[in-house]
Amino acid sequence: MKIGVFSDVHSNLEALNACLARYEQEGVDHFIYCGDIIGYGPDPEECVKKISSLNLLACVLGNHDAVFVQPELEMLFNYDAKIALDENKKHLSEKSIRYLTALPTVARGEGFTVVHGTPNEPIKEYFSSCAQFRASYDKWQGKICFVGHSHLPFYIRGTQNSCVIYLCKREDATVHLSDKMRYVLNPGSVGKPRDLNPHASFSIWDTEKNTFRFIRQPYDFAPTQKKMQERKFPAFLINSLAHGL
Repeated sequence: MKIGVFSDVHSNLEALNACLARYEQEGVDHFIYCGDIIGYGPDPEECVKKISSLNLLACVLGNHDAVFVQPELEMLFNYDAKIALDENKKHLSEKSIRYLTALPTVARGEGFTVVHGTPNEPIKEYFSSCAQFRASYDKWQGKICFVGHSHLPFYIRGTQNSCVIYLCKREDATVHLSDKMRYVLNPGSVGKPRDLNPHASFSIWDTEKNTFRFIRQPYDFAPTQKKMQERKFPAFLINSLAHGL
């Protein structure tokens, strides 16, 4: 089975549409979402509707999504993120807010665990090191832990005693998953990549071939930027879409 694993859409409808069109082209019809549907971008309501309508095997709460149940998290956001989030709140229906507040911080399935951050801190902490891999090794179930939050496409492969981390900048890089290893896999961000590549970042987990493929999909971000300009979003957030920041 081909499973679309994606994360951090952040209210970017144009990037989400490009991602879903690529998934359809690839024959993907099951999905795992690693958190942060809203924040930063101009179309939170539309993104919640589209993602919630998918055939989701798992969908977890991101730190931007969580402000409705953990409002103290806003204290951790920078000024631009707070402005965008306040704007997002104006455009979310009660139904969409209920959907976000009902999302779990941790989800599990056959052979995998999903969190936005890390198994130790599912909402707040960024997974970025082998030290975290070893420290959380016994805190997630299955061979794979899917994560988001950092907006960087990467994977960590290893055992409890040793591991290596790889940042995946190459388009369509494929990881062959060994039965002798465990993995932390981050598909990157659909709506706001931060690896200096503006193309939407997401992935496909092929359970039959036992592979995880990183995908970069170009999309037209000009309409997104125009909506953000009309709603007076911070200039950095608008410009960042063109530069992968």
